[in-house]
Amino acid sequence: MTTTFISPTYLITDVRRVLRNRRAMIFTVVVPAMLYLVFGATQGDRNDSVGHGNVAFYVLVGMAVYGAILAAATNAASVSLEQQNGWTRTLRMTPLRPRGYVATKVVVAMTMAALPLAVLAVVGALTGATASAAVWIGCLTLSWIGSSVFAALGLTIGSVLRSDGAMQALGGVLALLAFAGNVFVPLKGTMLTVSEFTPMFGVATLARYPLTGGATVYGEAVPLIVCVVNILVWGTIFAAAAGFFYSRSTARQ
Repeated sequence: MTTTFISPTYLITDVRRVLRNRRAMIFTVVVPAMLYLVFGATQGDRNDSVGHGNVAFYVLVGMAVYGAILAAATNAASVSLEQQNGWTRTLRMTPLRPRGYVATKVVVAMTMAALPLAVLAVVGALTGATASAAVWIGCLTLSWIGSSVFAALGLTIGSVLRSDGAMQALGGVLALLAFAGNVFVPLKGTMLTVSEFTPMFGVATLARYPLTGGATVYGEAVPLIVCVVNILVWGTIFAAAAGFFYSRSTARQ
């Protein structure tokens, strides 16, 4: 009898493995919090009003999006190392089928994506990030849900590169997408228009919607439909690519 669904045993084992990886935990959990402290909590305008909160909270949401995406994508990309080490061949001798393996990887990625959000919530509350409880919950929840799109990107890159280089390449790609997607630096005019077509823009803008209602810090408005279409299009592209390249990589084993 085969199993196509998530394996609880493998899920728990994989989460424990990730938690023991200190370098990965620092990279995905500590770094976003440090970036928030540098660019949000310590700035002179941190208490200025932005939408239904302040500047510190606006920056916090951006780092929450980046941290959740970074954690989800890098954990999904770990498939590259498991393929390289022959672990996926071992799993093929168990009842867990490829679909169950991929589903379990996605759940692990989303579980780990919640960690930087929890850390940022605590750090932000202690350093003056201000917004109502509803806005806090809405922004962080949307950040977490949106990161699932990039779990598929991580799986794609991991399946293509199948080496330690997958993690390094992914880190660089995500940093560039964050700059291009209005996550790190507020954009305006033509740059904002171009940004609307990049993968991280939809998730970041939607995550800030409970705070700003779609308005940028420069007063430009981004319609909700733009965010939704961006997420759906890039989510479809990443999911299709993940399915194709993972199937091709396992077929070669």
